[in-house]
Amino acid sequence: MDYGAYYRKGNGNYQAYYDALAAAQGADPQATARTRDAEGTIPGQARDKLFNVSAEIKNMFHELGSPMPPLLEGCTVLDLCCGSGRDTYLAAQLVGPEGTVIGVEPNAARLAIAQKYLDKEMAQFGYDRCNVTLIQGVPEDLSAVSDDSVDVVISNCTFNLSPDKEAYLAEVKRVLKEGGEWYFTDVFCDRRVPQEASDQIERVAERLGGAVFIEDFRRMAQAAGFHDPRYLMTWQTPLSEAEAANYPNIAFATITSRLINSELTSDHCEDYGEEIVYDGSLPDYPDFFLFDKDIKFPSGQQMHVCDNVSVLGLGTRYDQVISVTGDRSRHFGDIHGDHIIKTAPDFEGVRDEDDQPIQASCC
Repeated sequence: MDYGAYYRKGNGNYQAYYDALAAAQGADPQATARTRDAEGTIPGQARDKLFNVSAEIKNMFHELGSPMPPLLEGCTVLDLCCGSGRDTYLAAQLVGPEGTVIGVEPNAARLAIAQKYLDKEMAQFGYDRCNVTLIQGVPEDLSAVSDDSVDVVISNCTFNLSPDKEAYLAEVKRVLKEGGEWYFTDVFCDRRVPQEASDQIERVAERLGGAVFIEDFRRMAQAAGFHDPRYLMTWQTPLSEAEAANYPNIAFATITSRLINSELTSDHCEDYGEEIVYDGSLPDYPDFFLFDKDIKFPSGQQMHVCDNVSVLGLGTRYDQVISVTGDRSRHFGDIHGDHIIKTAPDFEGVRDEDDQPIQASCC
């Protein structure tokens, strides 16, 4: 199946598609907001800095929660479909005066709000130089951003809006440095939304019609080179009665995801005997580091991990707080044990349904 084609919309004019989406979203910026601040999705360090962001920027922003990973100081961060710039200016404080934030937004009116407050925000942060660049553009064509130039890409419930999700993924992969991270929140679903629904721009505008079946996302991400997508936080996406009627039997969830751009990862967790220790030094995470919804690293405790987890301490910015023992010189197979091999019966004495010895070929 051509998964990319299933989700592709419009005629390739990305700007026109995003303009139509903006027109369909109505006057209330938060009427279609899907990312809630559930389970503390805005870390304390970031939450405090929201007070420095101008009221109009926050009021005209289209989301509530904020996907903001730790350890952004000094990083180059790319904010896709940044809207009025709330997350852009939040990230600008987290990267500090030596970091850089690039906000990309298709809609000129929304971007104008972010641009209106640029000087005021820099003064509010106490920065001598502006560390924010705002660009009118689309995620599917980030030609204004150089290859391998970004440490972290963030996006807040915008991947589901994309008319070309393969192009979106390819551009994120292209601009990320080796060891970089795409950290984002979006709405996914437990089966494919019928195309007759996703073809309606109004359905996409409500952040549901463009939602991706979670397994299709995995396949497209892996095809783009993100070998092992991880999901940190998941919670049910609330639907109105009318919305539920439009999508019978389809379950939606808002998911915060982490995709590491590293050639040291694989498409299946493998065991090299590696162990990691989280040092507990992150201000918002003194007791544990949350890698994904199933894996926590307790502070100061050594943990046996697979190759896709140990990569955090091997060339990503997380190596500041995570140390790895092991050098990948010896391979131990599947991290959970390969049950196809380990549960295979002894060949001697194996007979077929006619009680004849099995005639096996090869080995």
